[in-house]
Formats: sequence, C-alpha cells, structure tokens
Amino acid sequence: MEKKNYSTKAIVEASLISVIISVIMIITGYLPIVSFIGALILPIPVAILYIRHNSKITITAIFLSIILTSLVYNPIMAVYSAITYSIVGSTLGYCVKKSKKSSITLLFLAIASAISNILTVAFSMLLIEKVSFLNFLSKNLEFMKQSMKASMEQTKIIYSQMGVTPEQLKLLDKNFEIIEKVDIMLVLVLIPATILLLSFVSAYLNYIVSRAILKKLNYKMEEVLPFSRVYVSNIVGAVLIGIVCIGIILSTKNVIGGKYILNSSQVFVQFVFTINGLAATTYFLRVKRNLSKPVVVLILVLTTLSPLGTIYFSIGLMEMAFDFRRLDPYRIKRK
Repeated sequence: MEKKNYSTKAIVEASLISVIISVIMIITGYLPIVSFIGALILPIPVAILYIRHNSKITITAIFLSIILTSLVYNPIMAVYSAITYSIVGSTLGYCVKKSKKSSITLLFLAIASAISNILTVAFSMLLIEKVSFLNFLSKNLEFMKQSMKASMEQTKIIYSQMGVTPEQLKLLDKNFEIIEKVDIMLVLVLIPATILLLSFVSAYLNYIVSRAILKKLNYKMEEVLPFSRVYVSNIVGAVLIGIVCIGIILSTKNVIGGKYILNSSQVFVQFVFTINGLAATTYFLRVKRNLSKPVVVLILVLTTLSPLGTIYFSIGLMEMAFDFRRLDPYRIKRK
C-alpha cells in the first residue's frame, strides 16, 4: 500500500510538472523574446522531480512534456527544447540530491550545457536546416555578416544625420572590413573556446536562478562559487599544454588536421589561462586590497579591453604553476 501511494504520488507530480514544462515551452515558442528566461527556468522542474523521486520518473515526465508540447505546438521544437532542459535539469537535480559542492555542481552544469549545446546544433543541422556542418556554419556566418552590414548602414545614416563627418564614418567601414575577413576556418578555430565560454556562463546563470527558486522550496544549495575562487588545476593545465604540444608536432609533420588542432588548442589555452588570470587578479584586488566590486569590475574591463589585457594570460599561467591562492589540491609546492 505504501509503495502504491508513493507510485501514485510520483505519477501525479510527474504529470503536473510535465504540464508546467509544456506550458513554459509553448510560451517561449510563441514569444521568442522570453526564450532566454525559459532556458533558465525549464531545467528547474526537472531538477525538482529528480530530487523528489528518481531518474525513471524524471525521464517519464520529460517524454510526457514532449508529447504534450508536440500535440499543441510543434514536435521538432518540442524535442529541440527538451534536449537542453532535460540534460541540464537532470544534472542539477543529481548534484542537489547528492549535496555536491558548488564548484562541482558548476563544473557538471558546464559539461551538461556543453553537451546540450552540441546536441541542439546537431539536431538543428539534421532535422531543421538539413545541411552539413560546414554548410551550416557558412550559412549562419553569411547571415551574421548581412545582418551586421544592414545594421552598419542604418548606424551610418543616423550618425550622418547627427552631423558626423564622412571621414569619421570611415572608421565604421574599417571595422566592418575586419568582420568581412572572418571565414569558416577562423570560426572552426574559435568553436572550442566559444563552447567553453557559453557553457560556464550558462552554468553560472542556471546555478544562481535555480538556487534562488529551490531555496524558496527548502532545498539546500551552497552559494555560487565566487569568481575569485575559480582556478585551473595543475593537472588540467598540463593536459592543455600537452594538447598544444601535440598540435605543434602534428603541424610540423604536415599531418592532416594538425594545423587546426594547433590553432584551436592555442586559442582554447589562451582563453582558459586568461580567465584564470582574471580570477587571480580579482582575488588579490578584492581580498588582499579590499577594493569594492564595482571598482574591481571597472579595472578588469578597462585593462582587458586595452593592450594590457594580454598580461592576464601570463598571470593565469603563473597562478596555475605556483597556486598563489592555495586553491589547487594538486599544487606542486605545498607549505
């Protein structure tokens, strides 16, 4: 009887959450302007169901929400949306249920976000766009250039009406020329670093929003990991540097794909160590110098956008090697 009551309760909750998910999916489908908010909220019902019950009930609710949304809205878009919220929501629910630390939860959410992004792009190419990967990139790159060109022309008209001289408007043309030079190969090189950036930004936002809502429902989650405590482990750093070395060897041997591995890994490593350098700088400015958050943000933004921005890569590399913040459990030197 107790098992039957539990099963009945689980089925009812799964049904209700499926309806809630379907309603949110339909709203975001008809109102694309709120799709970003929907992407942050949709994983939370899935996480709640995972915390309260198990993976089987959660998967059942996900399939039910896809069916409901397909009947009312669009089957393809239902599956497309489900890819993201199901993976991220299940990962969040698992971390909360197992009482994982905020750093581990953020890492798992970033991995889940990266996987869901890759799967949604693949789904879009195969069933929506129905093109190859390179054609997909080429089409979207061309669309971006055309959109920016139209926006640039509108901006030039507005500036000319405001009295801006033709010589000053030439600066906009020079900026657009740089954008015009972007090709498929450059996009391919930037893909790994872009996925990393989007994944961690998405993980942070999902964690903050989920914690605020789950806290109201009496589910415990640690405070989000401060940016000043973000670090790159010696092990991770060694692996990244090793990949760059492999890329150098393959490139010098003229192995097919070697140059791409070298270029993409260099961009990826530069990005990772720059983030590590920014985090280390934030730590020393906030903790050691006791500067306020707005002042620290202003300093970081101004220096990053200036020629001094390259220094953060060196700071991040040194921080990884010597672990001045004493955050890495695998640091080389212990005291």
